[in-house]
Amino acid sequence: MAKNAIADYSATAASNTDIQSVNIDEGCAPSGINNAIRELMADLADMNAGTTVLTSPSASVLTLADGSSSAPALANTGDTNTGIFFPAADTVGVAVGGTEVWRYGSNPTTAKNLLINGAMTVSQRGTQTGQGGTSSAYSACDRWQMQLTNGGEQARFTTSQDTDVPAGSEFGYSLKVDCTTAEAAVAVNEAELITQRIEAQNLQHLDYGAAGAKTLVLSWWMKSPKNGTHCVSMYQRDANKSYVREVTVTSVDTWEKFTVTFPGDTAGTINNDNGSGLEVSFPLHVGSNYHDTADAWAAGTGFSTSNQQNLLDNTANNFYITGVQLEVGSVATDFEHEDYGTTLAKCLRYYWRSTEENTNAISIGSGEWISTTQALVHIDFPVAMRINNSAVLSVSAVNDFKIRQGASLVDTTAVSGNLGGSYYGAEVSFTVASGSTVGQGTSVRSDGTAGGWIAFSAEL
Repeated sequence: MAKNAIADYSATAASNTDIQSVNIDEGCAPSGINNAIRELMADLADMNAGTTVLTSPSASVLTLADGSSSAPALANTGDTNTGIFFPAADTVGVAVGGTEVWRYGSNPTTAKNLLINGAMTVSQRGTQTGQGGTSSAYSACDRWQMQLTNGGEQARFTTSQDTDVPAGSEFGYSLKVDCTTAEAAVAVNEAELITQRIEAQNLQHLDYGAAGAKTLVLSWWMKSPKNGTHCVSMYQRDANKSYVREVTVTSVDTWEKFTVTFPGDTAGTINNDNGSGLEVSFPLHVGSNYHDTADAWAAGTGFSTSNQQNLLDNTANNFYITGVQLEVGSVATDFEHEDYGTTLAKCLRYYWRSTEENTNAISIGSGEWISTTQALVHIDFPVAMRINNSAVLSVSAVNDFKIRQGASLVDTTAVSGNLGGSYYGAEVSFTVASGSTVGQGTSVRSDGTAGGWIAFSAEL
């Protein structure tokens, strides 16, 4: 066969009888050797310049060694620890300066963050004061709950969406926890956590309970008032199992980035429903009843090891967190930034609040009078909420609304509801003192001066 491309050359020297159809077989004329060398030199020059793509047989494959992050299989001669390598089957990795910075295989490159609002951009509730003590409550940043295990804790704190972020980072906001009442001695049954629960039906691809259960990697930025050991935990509610990891803060009141992995649980369970599948928690303080050993799946609710710092023991303590990402794989990738509208829509599945802006009155909904004092008003949700018929209704105040009564707008005196609710909306009862006409249409709006709001919660 004529050798018209470098890929045609044989590894057996005796089989190479021509170059670009110039005969170089035994006994050929000396001019043939000269011409063949010139053809070969021209081919090599074109290949080096990238001006010619040499024809290769269809079965030809460029095979490289797997390489590693410190010595990639494909690298620049002047920068041998930066390039491409192959860390596992069907997986490609990229290393920069000897460190793996990206991997593609089982982990997606988009919609990869299993957590919502990890950049703390959405804050429908606004600053929340007096949190802690008696019950769990959601923080200033959507989807992040301040979880209590005991209803009588001494510690109190304020949560807010803050602009204190890592210097030079890509984040605009963080969640701030400001301790306002200290608790130095934590009871054995007390734990205070920053938690996000992930809907179970969104986690079926993790394949928990099977041999192929997927590893997860969690990365985040944190600024703590204390150095030393801090913990993070993963909890499977359906299987009642926990996994605790430790990290070390080296500098007080300094932003640091952390990364930990959680191996897939081959014996665990994540039901395919709209309940809580996995819960990621960052402890602020933890009593001994909720201590566990690190680095193993264990039965029960373990939130930290006994080494966890008490971050609520001084009113000078401020704790910040942002850039929280949980993804499939064993290597943390760059944070996935979503546009605000996408993150907001995800949050609205769990909590929706209709809030005045700049004291401008906003429409709430429309309906009809069913008595001289009571109207049923239908309110549409912006997105389908997680549950139907049982989303929890709350309002700023019962008299923060105006309802149409004939040609007049009158103050409401009571609000109750969730009558005939669905995933997409609810009927809410608004009450006035008197004077309405049964069967007449009506509409409700915010007061316009009181900063009134109505909200529905379908949180996990």
